[in-house]
Amino acid sequence: MNILRGAAVLALVAAASAAGEWRVEREISGAAETTVVAAVALDAHVYANSLPDLADVRVFNQAGREVPRVILPERDYTFEERHAQRAARITRLEPLAEGGLAVECELERTNAMSLTQVRLSTPLRNYEQTVTVFVPGPEGAWRPLKAAEPLFDYSRYADVSKETVDLPAVTNRQFRLVIGQADDQVFSSYTSLTEELAGGQTTQRLFKRYSVESRPFRIDAVTFRDTERQAVANTKREERVAARGVAVEEDAGQKATLLTLEAGRYPVIGIEVAPEQQNFERRVTVEAPAPGGWRKIREGRVMRSRLPGVAPEERLEVALDETRAERLRVRIHNDDNPPLTFGDGGLSLVLHRYRVAFIAEKGGRYRLVYGNPEIQAPPVYEQGVTAYLGRGQKAAEWALAPAPEGAVTYGAAVRVKKILTRYGMSLLSVLVMAALGLFILRAVRHMEKAP
Repeated sequence: MNILRGAAVLALVAAASAAGEWRVEREISGAAETTVVAAVALDAHVYANSLPDLADVRVFNQAGREVPRVILPERDYTFEERHAQRAARITRLEPLAEGGLAVECELERTNAMSLTQVRLSTPLRNYEQTVTVFVPGPEGAWRPLKAAEPLFDYSRYADVSKETVDLPAVTNRQFRLVIGQADDQVFSSYTSLTEELAGGQTTQRLFKRYSVESRPFRIDAVTFRDTERQAVANTKREERVAARGVAVEEDAGQKATLLTLEAGRYPVIGIEVAPEQQNFERRVTVEAPAPGGWRKIREGRVMRSRLPGVAPEERLEVALDETRAERLRVRIHNDDNPPLTFGDGGLSLVLHRYRVAFIAEKGGRYRLVYGNPEIQAPPVYEQGVTAYLGRGQKAAEWALAPAPEGAVTYGAAVRVKKILTRYGMSLLSVLVMAALGLFILRAVRHMEKAP
């Protein structure tokens, strides 16, 4: 009966759903003048004192309510320029006293634009012209963006033309284009040959005639090129930090060098092994702590070659699946080679960095909390909010208050509850099996004593 009572108590403790308390609360510095997406980068203290899956990392507002958040990796983006043509509407034409023509136009578009070029489409061929681009200035006056630029078409002689003017990525929607000459004149010449009879003799006379044609500079359309930079590829940002607390041990029996280092529970995706030797090639095993010892998590080879007549070559990194551990151990298999030696910076961690993104309301104040070992699963928030945050929206970079000094400590009751939460069902099964075995043993003895 005592065993059954213990099993019942164990089941109640293991099934307890009390959330407990977060051990760390840090203010988030930032101000929102309107609703924005805000993000704060996680630092070493967060990694060292949170759960392996960051399930206990939460954001609370000033009212103590939990705010939906998304934990995103920091990324490096590759951008490319993409262009779209925006047709302008001509609103006014004004002949100028000097013979020029002013064309005022506007773009009927509400979204933000970055205009990098204007094109004047005309049916004319074989012309020379100039255009000056103006934008609205202070008090309604027009100011030029740049000096007058030439436009031309020399198709009579070659396939050479220019009907565009580059702009310095302006965002205006109204423009004034001043054409140098509203009308141009085209000279043409041709030669004719005539024959005359004089006294039975034929004479030839050559005549050269000229004509002048006046043509208006007709504009069929004014279009602007809208240029935007779009992310076309992104990768998780990697960072290398020098390993701390490295302890070196030679295992003569296994012909190996053991390097134990502090991993700080960072999200480690690789270890860079850079010894002082210039020529080597060794098999390397990376190990993580496990109950009763260490377990192998990855094996690879590192090498460096600095030999005469051969191009230098080196491969020093052992890639890992993202791992968060207090410590890691690198086992270098020397075989019959002399052990490698390491100086400062000879061992580095390759990390991923993460940040927490959330929607901040105007005037809101927020804090980041973590350090709750009783959390059993990541939070589940509204899918629309988390999907919006996860699409890589432009986020305002906010900052965390300084971390408290020292590591977060937990009382004995919290540690016991954490163990029971993780292993409670297994212990319960063992106790139930032991109770059943005891009942069976007692029943067998009772039957043996019966007449």
